[in-house]
Amino acid sequence: MNKLKDHMLIGVVIGVLIPIVLYAVLLTFLEYALEENPIRESTIQVIALFANFPLLRITLSKYQKDRLGRGILLSTFVMAIWYIVQHDLLEF
Repeated sequence: MNKLKDHMLIGVVIGVLIPIVLYAVLLTFLEYALEENPIRESTIQVIALFANFPLLRITLSKYQKDRLGRGILLSTFVMAIWYIVQHDLLEF
């Protein structure tokens, strides 16, 4: 991780890829392991999105990569807003 550049764009890419990969892995695992998936798809999406927070904490505290952490945080916020809009969780 020390060789990884402290660049915001790299953080955005990492922050988008980690939840997408984790979401695909969780869906695939649950599909093959169980006959019927007991977890709703929206719950799996939230679990995948929250996977960024331990990565963010490690990036900011242990490796002191502030711009990389900001990129991860930005992508997490954008995906959280997308989740809220997609599931009509905002009512005005």
